[in-house]
Amino acid sequence: MFEYCRKQYQYITREQMAMTDKKQYKKSKLNMSDIVFYVALSVYTVLCVYLIMNQLAYPTTGRFEADTPAHVSMAVDDHFMYSITALIYLLFNFLPGSTFFIALFLAASTSGSIYLTSVLLKRVIGTYNIGLHNAIIYLCAFASNFVMGFYIERFNVQRYIGYQNANMWHNSTYTVMRLIVLWVLLLYLDICITKDLSAKKLMVFSLVLALSTAVKPSFFVVFAPVMALELLWDWLINKNKFSSVFFQGITVVPSVIVILLQSVVLFGSDTGNGYAISPFTALSQRGDHPKATLILSIVFPLLVLIGHIKDVFKDRMYSFSLLIWLVGFLEVFLFTETGTRGGDGNFFWGYSISLFVVFIQSLIIVLRDFSLIFKGSNADLDAGYCDKRSKGSLIKTRGKKIIIMFCYDVACILTYVWHFISGIIYFVLLLGGNTYFI
Repeated sequence: MFEYCRKQYQYITREQMAMTDKKQYKKSKLNMSDIVFYVALSVYTVLCVYLIMNQLAYPTTGRFEADTPAHVSMAVDDHFMYSITALIYLLFNFLPGSTFFIALFLAASTSGSIYLTSVLLKRVIGTYNIGLHNAIIYLCAFASNFVMGFYIERFNVQRYIGYQNANMWHNSTYTVMRLIVLWVLLLYLDICITKDLSAKKLMVFSLVLALSTAVKPSFFVVFAPVMALELLWDWLINKNKFSSVFFQGITVVPSVIVILLQSVVLFGSDTGNGYAISPFTALSQRGDHPKATLILSIVFPLLVLIGHIKDVFKDRMYSFSLLIWLVGFLEVFLFTETGTRGGDGNFFWGYSISLFVVFIQSLIIVLRDFSLIFKGSNADLDAGYCDKRSKGSLIKTRGKKIIIMFCYDVACILTYVWHFISGIIYFVLLLGGNTYFI
């Protein structure tokens, strides 16, 4: 894996990271921002239970249309074991009031993603050494789990179909996968920074990655190519030992086995399903103006990228998120499914989770900018960079350039806010009984 800023992190140990976390984010006592966060998280969980229970009743009521009841039915009635979530639904089916327990499980997965996002934000922000109040981090964690396409009715009447979105509430396997992906990212980041390649740590990472793949393979197919590139870079450029690269590489083996088993179920010779190379076919299947919505779905990360081109080559965490985004885009752009699954757009799931990752890291980049603008030389400007050159204009610019940079970052945040509001409005519409197609 990439040596994140070799000079900066070479001597950081697990204990030092823990001390940094404790210093910056004291957890001995709950403060007001913590209380508000957990109350908001509880309320959100209740709302999700209400939503999912109604979605599960869709075959009877005809309201709250979603994929979730079909997923449960395939598991309980058809014993279709494509995802490991099918086993969970089967177990819940033995309990009285199984619908409630399934809804609670999925709601907990949804709200759990917000909690793990807050943990991930604290950890990544900690590597940049920029102190942020917990209230800001909690708000960003919530927003990261609501952002959707930059909705403009003129280009696409529907809020979900036609856009590519990092978040949704109608697909149970994506909901559970997103939760486990956050766990994978935390483990991956920990390995990259501490360079702890102990058998225990690599095994845990491998098993959690395989678990996310067993739920839905969408993250693995965008993550594995990027991980392979990082390993090659470490071996060929950073001159890491082949043994360390090898042992990190074989962590993907369980996930590969899982995908092969899933492929037999989905694309076996008796299914009539397959996939083909057909550029832009999947992206143009739905939506009024697919080329416009392709851009509107990524306005915020695209705007951040325009102002941080140099960081692509100097900030390894940022380049990691962009590479995942690129792989996700190439997959949905180039490939499409054939057979009975031809119109399902299943290559979108990998792009959706890659958007989830790049939205989070792009937001962190903007927060870093604001920290440097307001704290100036008092900030620990070395944190998070590979060398002095990567600090660039953020350190040296003053006067007019600082004002320009401030206005640019404000524009980025305002763009992000509309992504966030678009998701909030969509969620409220779902609570009103609308189909996810709205």
